[in-house]
Amino acid sequence: MLQRVVQLVTVLSTACRTQVSFRGMAAVASDELAVLYPGASVMVFEHDPGVGTVRAVAGSRIPASWNMRAVRLADLPLLAEALAAPQRLLQSAALHREPVGPGDPLPVGSLHVLCGAIPDPDRPVYALLFFAPPNAQEASEREAAVEITRRMLAAAAASNECSAERQRTIAAIVDAKREWQLTVDALPRLVGIIDARHRIVRVNRAVERWGLGDVRGTLRRDLHAMLHRDCADPECALKQRLVATIGSLATSGSVSIEAVDPRTGRELSVELVPATHAPGDAGSKRAYASFSISDVTASRHAEAELKALNQALEQRVEARTGELTAANRTLREEVTRRGEIERDLLASQRELEALSGRLIRAQEDERQRIAQDLHDSIGQSLSAVKYTLERAQVLIRRQEGADATSAIAATVTRIQRIIGEVRGISMNLRPAVLDDLGAASAVRFLCREWRDVYQDVALETDIAVDDEEIPPLLGTNVFRAVQESLNNIARHANARRVEVSIRVTDGTLAVIVRDDGTGFALNGDVRRLIDRPEMRGLRGLRERASQSGGRCDVSSSPGQGTTVRLEWPVSGTVAAREANALLN
Repeated sequence: MLQRVVQLVTVLSTACRTQVSFRGMAAVASDELAVLYPGASVMVFEHDPGVGTVRAVAGSRIPASWNMRAVRLADLPLLAEALAAPQRLLQSAALHREPVGPGDPLPVGSLHVLCGAIPDPDRPVYALLFFAPPNAQEASEREAAVEITRRMLAAAAASNECSAERQRTIAAIVDAKREWQLTVDALPRLVGIIDARHRIVRVNRAVERWGLGDVRGTLRRDLHAMLHRDCADPECALKQRLVATIGSLATSGSVSIEAVDPRTGRELSVELVPATHAPGDAGSKRAYASFSISDVTASRHAEAELKALNQALEQRVEARTGELTAANRTLREEVTRRGEIERDLLASQRELEALSGRLIRAQEDERQRIAQDLHDSIGQSLSAVKYTLERAQVLIRRQEGADATSAIAATVTRIQRIIGEVRGISMNLRPAVLDDLGAASAVRFLCREWRDVYQDVALETDIAVDDEEIPPLLGTNVFRAVQESLNNIARHANARRVEVSIRVTDGTLAVIVRDDGTGFALNGDVRRLIDRPEMRGLRGLRERASQSGGRCDVSSSPGQGTTVRLEWPVSGTVAAREANALLN
């Protein structure tokens, strides 16, 4: 009896060490019980607490179709009772089973049934079912064997759960390590770890993509040897910078540098960060460090291009700003110029309106003067002639011939005087010599007449032009300008000496009338000055010159006399003179 129990314990103990899962342990226990007790069938059920079913996860001498088949817990009341009381081993001797069919492996007839849950600290999940033909002599042994099996399966379940948790933890660590390694290997930069001797102990697979060799061949090399494989130059600039940078880790903490690799043309960004001490090396002062090396050539080139573009843009903006400033300045000047032009136009418009008014008044004044002259001189003289002729008629009828002849003679004398007066009026309106000879001759005639009238004033003439040199359309303006200037001198200047000059110089006809009279003060704008009523003569000169395409300048000062200068553009050839006359 005890031998079978001892054998069972031995087998189960061995299974605990060799089986890695609870189901494997349950299968060994089921087979061993069926071997030790011939005719018996053994089943291990697994119960899902959230579902009212159980399924056979292990067994011996049971139909193959029962394996992992779900059975309602309500159909197995003894199993349900065992799960509800996991500390008890239940048994029943009243079960009677009929054969199902040929090949049925289960015992038939009256059966001895033992059922017990596999103890669990929280809630039982597994249950053991043992049934065999009754045997009173080994009933107690069967109970002991089933109880031992139940307890050892419980221990195996607990041990297997701890082992599974550890395996899951280890598997998670391995997976995390693998994922992290894959992540690091996918980085485009070189990432790794160096030890206290500055040797590489870890590096990602970017070293292979950079063409620096494989990972295994890179280990135990320093950073310079990794980047410059087989470099024998002791003065290598990259090596010196890397050595100096790594040497400063102990005092500077993390260090970042940028260096140019002369062999590959790469621009490298190297970052070194102190790491924790290696396991077993905590008492030493060797400084482990992680390194990260990036190829920043493209980004630096992009930065250089961007900087160049920014500079070009700044230059364009500066140039455009200069252009806009110049355009604004030109626009302001144009606005100012147009404002001045507008003011001049307004002034010209006012002058034109004033000129039109003065022209109308001048016409009326001229008509009034002519009418007055005709009335005062010609009219009275003609009245006297009429009276004399009527008297002569009376004398003739009286046969007083001598008196009639004397009256007729007086009439002839008076008519000659009227003819002279008419000639004078005509001369004042428009000298005949102006039309017969030309402007130069008319001015000479005017100066002679003026000299005869004002004999106490010395008049000098310098008329160095011929009649043909003055365009016909300018002739009247030249004559009237000299006439108006001499009349102004006679009325206002109180001069003792007068000069009249007409010359053509460099295509410009210049008429100058100068006196040594009292003069006047030119304060401010001459245009405003000559708008005064007492300056009507100078205003007429200016308007006459402006209307004919010329200009009039007046210079004067008190006690120094006055100079009037009028200029018109002319040309030397006859055709040009005619064209100039048409333009003017």
